[in-house]
Amino acid sequence: MAARPLLWASAAVAAVAAAVMTSTALPVVAAPRTDQAGGTRSVKVVDVVRKGSRVVELTIRTPAFATPTKVDVDLPVGYRSHPHKRWPVTYFLAGIMNTYASLNHVVDGVKLTSHFPAISVSPNGDSGWWSDWYNSGAGGAPEYETYVVDQLIPLIDKRFRTIPRRSERAVIGVSMGGYGAMMLAARHPDLFGEAASLSGAVNTSFQPIATVLSASPTFQGGAVDAIYGSQATQEIRWHGHNPTDLASNLRETRLQVRTANGFPNPGIGETLLSADTPSCLIEAGVHQGSLDFTRKLNALHIPHLWEDYGPGCHTPQNFEREITDTLSVLAKQFADPAAQPSSFTYRSIEPRFGIYGWHVAADPRRALEFLELHVTGHRHLMLAGSGTTTITTPRWFSGGRRVVLRGAMQRQAPVDRRGRATFTVDLGAPDRNQQYTAGATTSTVRRTVAIAPSRE
Repeated sequence: MAARPLLWASAAVAAVAAAVMTSTALPVVAAPRTDQAGGTRSVKVVDVVRKGSRVVELTIRTPAFATPTKVDVDLPVGYRSHPHKRWPVTYFLAGIMNTYASLNHVVDGVKLTSHFPAISVSPNGDSGWWSDWYNSGAGGAPEYETYVVDQLIPLIDKRFRTIPRRSERAVIGVSMGGYGAMMLAARHPDLFGEAASLSGAVNTSFQPIATVLSASPTFQGGAVDAIYGSQATQEIRWHGHNPTDLASNLRETRLQVRTANGFPNPGIGETLLSADTPSCLIEAGVHQGSLDFTRKLNALHIPHLWEDYGPGCHTPQNFEREITDTLSVLAKQFADPAAQPSSFTYRSIEPRFGIYGWHVAADPRRALEFLELHVTGHRHLMLAGSGTTTITTPRWFSGGRRVVLRGAMQRQAPVDRRGRATFTVDLGAPDRNQQYTAGATTSTVRRTVAIAPSRE
């Protein structure tokens, strides 16, 4: 760890950001994500180290990475003295060139969480933007999203006394970690009830942020554009992970967006050494990205906490105040958990996805593009996209033989032993050209489906 660490970038990253501030044509990237490979069967904790009375370091072997990865777990005060109590969980995502230990080493996480009534989990994100890498279409390791969503969360819930519910699970992050927090919350809103971006790179359509993302794989030995592929050919993957593009998915999530503006602030202890030109340039860039994101939330009338602190750079001093304020809000939210939403809107580029118990499979002949699902209660859904789409309901219909459908390709659908019904919806001919590519003619068809248990 450098003597003057940044949670988002080193001088190399700052140089990329500074260069793009004065350039108008630099390359950008984007990334894919296939349907989650669930479970923790191939994930194993291979070492446990107690780093203090409240900090446990786990070493985890997982196929998501070529080598074992580490995670710090900061236990709340009272965890050991109240052996039957269960706790909320907050996942903390660090920035570029930082590690799982950044919460405790860059800022004093043990001190900051001393009054925080939740378990704090800090996985390792390297410079991977918390995503599964495209790797020129080959996929495979590293798979940060798969690791956090499908492997780490179940492992933490099994190993520690958590409250394993969406309303008691938060994800927060600084800089690249702010992007990761909002991206994961938007792609998995049924997992996280709260999300916070702190000086976050939450709009990768903003050129300086996009250029750093493109270069980031090289900081850990990867190729340029390894995360999402070239935007020239894979722009849909880019949009499919950008929090600003996915903002509508966050309507049911309690959100915090915090940033400073890139001017030094001696009032919080920033000095000429800590608040140098690179750190201030970076904070100015994430400030603009945060503005873009909050404006999109406002346009969609999505409630959120917006905090523009004014002066402050990309420094530990700024991060500490952002984390302190964020944890204070989260503590109040955990004390008053939100109810599970009965209605929601979700858009995704994935060919197959699951959300709030629904499972959706797009037409296999369809090129990669957005598909939108809007559910109102137990009885109505709306789909927007192209091709023949297969829908499986949550486990709602136990005891019934079939459901009656209006607007689907079938008039009735059988109910399986788990109480789920599966049916298809005709969204017209499948689009054959990937969205955002030359020649793409995305033909969005909307269909409304009503579902009712059969009386027979």
